[in-house]
Amino acid sequence: MIIFEFILIMLAAVLLSNLINRFVPALSVPLIQIVLGVIIAIIPFGAFGFEFELKPELFFVLFIAPLVFHESYTADKKTLWEMKVPILGAAVVLVFLIVIAVGYFTHLLIPAIPLAAAFALIGALGPTDDIAVDAVSKRVTIPRKIMGILSGESIINDASGIICFQFAIIAMTTGSFSLKQASFQFILLGIGGLLAGILLTWLKYVFIKKLHVLGIRNVTLHILIEILTPFIIYMIAEFLAVSGILAIFAAGISHSFLHDKFNPEKIKLTIAQDSVWEFITFILNGLVFVMLGTQLPGIVKTINFGVFSLNGLEITGCILLLTIIFITLRFLWWLITVHKKTYHETEYPISSAKAAVIFSLAGARGTVTLASVMSIPFVLDNGAAFPERDLIILLASGVIIVSMLITNFVLPLFVKCKSNEIQSNAEQAAYSEIVQDVITRLMRESTDENRLATEIVIRNYIKRNAVVQNSNYGQKEPYSETELRKQIFLWEKENTSALLADESTDKATAEHYLEIITERANILENNGKEKIFTKIAWFFKHLLKFHRKKDSLPKHSAFKAIIDSNQKYVLEKLNKIKNEKNAALIEKLAAEFDLRSAFAINRGKSHPNSQPSSSVANSAIFAVASHGFSIERELIQEMFETNRITREIAKEMRVAIATVEAQLQNDIQ
Repeated sequence: MIIFEFILIMLAAVLLSNLINRFVPALSVPLIQIVLGVIIAIIPFGAFGFEFELKPELFFVLFIAPLVFHESYTADKKTLWEMKVPILGAAVVLVFLIVIAVGYFTHLLIPAIPLAAAFALIGALGPTDDIAVDAVSKRVTIPRKIMGILSGESIINDASGIICFQFAIIAMTTGSFSLKQASFQFILLGIGGLLAGILLTWLKYVFIKKLHVLGIRNVTLHILIEILTPFIIYMIAEFLAVSGILAIFAAGISHSFLHDKFNPEKIKLTIAQDSVWEFITFILNGLVFVMLGTQLPGIVKTINFGVFSLNGLEITGCILLLTIIFITLRFLWWLITVHKKTYHETEYPISSAKAAVIFSLAGARGTVTLASVMSIPFVLDNGAAFPERDLIILLASGVIIVSMLITNFVLPLFVKCKSNEIQSNAEQAAYSEIVQDVITRLMRESTDENRLATEIVIRNYIKRNAVVQNSNYGQKEPYSETELRKQIFLWEKENTSALLADESTDKATAEHYLEIITERANILENNGKEKIFTKIAWFFKHLLKFHRKKDSLPKHSAFKAIIDSNQKYVLEKLNKIKNEKNAALIEKLAAEFDLRSAFAINRGKSHPNSQPSSSVANSAIFAVASHGFSIERELIQEMFETNRITREIAKEMRVAIATVEAQLQNDIQ
């Protein structure tokens, strides 16, 4: 029961860290989570304090396997290929050199830490953390090519650093090490792991394809398969005595190439999978940092007991010295090996020295480092305690915290703050190109059966493109988009109620239209997602409709009259508050309102007292609109992979698509 309560408290801390970051964006989420973990450890809960220890061998399979899989799965493949030389140099060669050089130095600096254990410590410190850099990139402008190198490095050096760590741990626990034998074993395990990852991905593809042939397309089942994939692949690879981490890395990359084949034309499944993986990675990353915070007070307290071979001041000095060495080596590596033409951008010229400073300061350590050192076994093969295990964890934790503080507070001093105008112009150009490409593809793929539906959807895209081209697009507006959407729903309710009061429409039709508006408002309130309680309420509400008499059902003519009246009423209201600053936003909402109105008209036709063909027309519009959303997502991903837009802008665009799609899907139900 205590462990269960502890897990709940840690999950609550992860949730709270996200809320705090919203109000204090200058602090990165990992730093907030570490502080919350410390608070959990020092504040007694009930009659017991919390001390939580997870078996070391579980850290790799529980934390590192899914995180490495997701990072490689969502990797920017085009940037990885275009920047392969600097990325591989920093992620592989630099990591190996640092492990050897700094490992020897650490052993000389702290003789109590054996050489193999020192190699394990530095191997764990090899992987850099992309989360801290992403958090800073939201506030400052990091050149996109340098950002691409940093992101690619953080993906690949996870594998190289962990491999070094694992070999060092094997040498330490067994007490024997041969460079020649280790090199041969490294090649054998590495190639075996890569092949295992590719083969297991292919077997999964065959299995998924068989499920599709059998008509098994249940979203929940496919999401569960997706979640289990990294754990199963890692355990199978380890059972085959090959590198589980490299197998996971290869599987993630393979999945990114086979993504469309795994989920053919399954928009709902793709949205659900993205949401689930975003949730899982956020929770896993958060739990690791919260656990670090819970461990720190206990480890620091033991310093005063003389358990370590160093005192508190010496430990602090070693942490700062190791951090400075890492920063210096990264700085020198960039200056010596990375040519300026690799990262030169005409829109953002930068000197080699400044680029080296950015690269060196952006090397924060994070989740993978912490999960690695926490996986160090308690005892050696001969039964003796692992030498200086707590000291190694303390040193690694200190380097993580210091490096994150440097990335969070020092790095922004060397790069300029983001210009809202530059960011808005980049988003404007990218989104305009996306809309134009969607229009072109929909027109090209139009058929006689869906030509009318295609024209309706394309008209909406043309209006949206005109909005994006507006010179005031992206400027600060007196009303937020969400507030105006909510206001439109209120205006519709107001006008519909007035029509009912004036007896300009019948009660059944007015009530039905008000139900639609309420459902849309609920979706907007939930950020484009329907809550389970909303769905249950919808079920019972529509179940009761079967008992209505035929004359109590809404009439299509009255339904269309309400829509026409509401359109005029809403547009009049929007025009009254329209000005130079909010013109673009109002035009955008008016375009979406037109499309939703077309859905509502067809929805009104699809009731039992109307023509069956109207429901078919509604489905055709939704099918075309869904295809347009699919094209949008594809183009957004392409622009993100080519660094045309940032991760944050890409996420905002996807959320906007999901919101509108959810509203339209609600209309067709």
